[in-house]
Amino acid sequence: MSATGPTIDDINAAFADAVREDAERCDIKSTSSDFPVIQARGRLAIARKAFEHRGWTKLPLTTRGMRILLCCADHAWLANPTNPRQGVRNWLKRHTRLSPIKIDFLVEIVEKRGKRWTNDQFATTLEITVLDRMSISGDFRFVGASDDDDGIARAAINRAKDAARKRASRAANSTGRKPGRPATLNLSPEEKKARSNAQAAKRMRNMRALRKTPSEFLESIKKSDAIKRNISRPIVVQAIETISTINLDGIAFETFGIVALQLKHGNRTIREWRAP
Repeated sequence: MSATGPTIDDINAAFADAVREDAERCDIKSTSSDFPVIQARGRLAIARKAFEHRGWTKLPLTTRGMRILLCCADHAWLANPTNPRQGVRNWLKRHTRLSPIKIDFLVEIVEKRGKRWTNDQFATTLEITVLDRMSISGDFRFVGASDDDDGIARAAINRAKDAARKRASRAANSTGRKPGRPATLNLSPEEKKARSNAQAAKRMRNMRALRKTPSEFLESIKKSDAIKRNISRPIVVQAIETISTINLDGIAFETFGIVALQLKHGNRTIREWRAP
């Protein structure tokens, strides 16, 4: 910085430092880093609905209840990335009758082990079956089923739901007409036969038009590249010779607004005509 004040370079450097500090402070991450948070919150929402479905206001302090408690505590840690310890405490206070000392002890356990769960592991711990998935309303994208390891039952249910959606969509957009081609008009047997013959004749005409043999000139062009290169020269010469012998004086070009004509072959003028 000079004695008279900051220069342009000093201002640009200060601005770059400020932008860099803001980026580091915000710690911008990709959307994929938010997936564990979304997954954990979705599973906790399903767990809460499963507790309500079973009539649980608090988790039972049994072996089964402690397994569910630790599993949900692991997800509560992931669901609150800004303050995971407080997230685990809040969840345990809401769903258990544990004392604050035991809650703090469980928070330390969750922090140390850092366990991650698959969809089927979560469903097996909470004992969520295929029937529970059908009975409980919610988003089961992140929850499997304890009695469907291979996913066959869930795939069959999804196919049935998809078929029901398609039937409803077809019914909503239906015009009331029976499916398939429309029935033949009320015609006599002779009229039906004549109509069928006319349609067949039309189809045959279209097929013959597609199979028409091209002209001999076009066929000769398709034979080889050498013919393509050499065939145009005699045609052009013949056209030039024909044009040179045509008498243009008897044609009333003025009728069409033409006052002059000039035919050229390269830089050479072959014929020229101007209105008198």
